[in-house]
Amino acid sequence: MPLRSDWSTSTCPIAHAADVLADPWVLLVLRETLSGRTRFDELREATGAADSVLARRLRSMVDEGLLARDGARYVVTATGAAALPVLHAYARFTRAVEPDGPWGLTIACARCGTVADAADWCSSCAQPLDAQTTTWARRSMGGEPFRLHVGAAA
Repeated sequence: MPLRSDWSTSTCPIAHAADVLADPWVLLVLRETLSGRTRFDELREATGAADSVLARRLRSMVDEGLLARDGARYVVTATGAAALPVLHAYARFTRAVEPDGPWGLTIACARCGTVADAADWCSSCAQPLDAQTTTWARRSMGGEPFRLHVGAAA
């Protein structure tokens, strides 16, 4: 029995997006590939996914156009980068629910350095936060701000 319905042909944009992005492993793989981890073993270690689970998700993410294969690496495509506001919304939601929690992701505008208070827009310089204009600082990666990795230049 399937765990959920197939919404791949839905005319509702939210249902269709959920069909692609609602799998937690997909979100974690996007987080890691945007952070610069691009090889299977790096992704397995960072996400804790079993080999079979990770291999299946990577295949589906390539098929959906979220990632592209570049030899032994997986790189985020423009389609995958378009999911960035979803990841930001998850991070912001978690901080709102438990503001004193151990959440180690700071999202900031790469242009002005302002910590983001919206998922897709800088409140200070009034410009969009996309993969080219966003920095993350992840406690698990030393806490230093870094630019996100998208495409073959990752």
